[in-house]
Amino acid sequence: MRLQPLLHDLLVAVMAPTQAWSGRDGQLRSEGAQGVFHADTRVLSRAVLTVGQDEPEAVAGGPTGPGSVEVISLVRGVDGPGADPTARMCRRRTVTAGAVEESVELSSAMTEALTVPLALHLACDLARMDHVKAGDAGRPLPAVASRDGLRWAAGGEVVVVTLDGAHDPQVDLADPAGPVVRWTLTVPPRATVRVTWRVAVERSVDAVVDAPPPGRSWSVPDVTSDDRRLPGLLHRALDDLHTLRMSTPEAPDDVFLAAGAPWFFTLFGRDSLWAARMLLPLGTDLAGGTLRTLARRQGTVVD
Repeated sequence: MRLQPLLHDLLVAVMAPTQAWSGRDGQLRSEGAQGVFHADTRVLSRAVLTVGQDEPEAVAGGPTGPGSVEVISLVRGVDGPGADPTARMCRRRTVTAGAVEESVELSSAMTEALTVPLALHLACDLARMDHVKAGDAGRPLPAVASRDGLRWAAGGEVVVVTLDGAHDPQVDLADPAGPVVRWTLTVPPRATVRVTWRVAVERSVDAVVDAPPPGRSWSVPDVTSDDRRLPGLLHRALDDLHTLRMSTPEAPDDVFLAAGAPWFFTLFGRDSLWAARMLLPLGTDLAGGTLRTLARRQGTVVD
């Protein structure tokens, strides 16, 4: 019996219509709701980092702002002797509309240079959202190497991974589980080295939602309060709402809010109207965009 995947123990970053779900350790594994989604398609189903033969051990992580998360991990399999860790990894993930970029920093506190193999294990299944929600795992699709990374294409969908070129990344397509990007990193004494990679949707067919115009759809009030937490809470809430803004390809200026991530990351009449109604004290643009978008989808016949 297939069950809807649970979400409570996952780390999420969104910027409509794109979202990234991973484990609390930052790894995107080919299981449950994990992956990078754009509109209603999972465009990346796996992104697992290893150093040597081991996965980093996460010690802290969480959101760092709208559409971004960060995970700090220890890399104890490659550091110096003694009980105190001397090597760590910082994985920063930033979601923008249509793309996810990661910065991976490896730091060493050792007094001599540290040379380690870093590998990024990837997979793409282009699974539809309703299949993922039903607990179905898609099969990895074959990738092809490109000039600056790799790409997948199927059914009119095109997904590309771009590598920054630093530290001479090598793409291995022989692994049946999916392509592997390999680096050999040399970290100078008490220093940090960084590599970045990016996954982007180059073409998406049949997407009914799209990124909205830049900027805000409401005003941001100045708040003073005896409770110092209140202004920060308000600004955090409005920043989070900003990541849910989306529109449709035929009317990109009519902005509405997605009902929720991951399963209802789209127009949902009841929820989108409620949110627009609650934000009326900060402006009417969102309410107007929501009403016009729903009006274009009113039924014309009784079915």
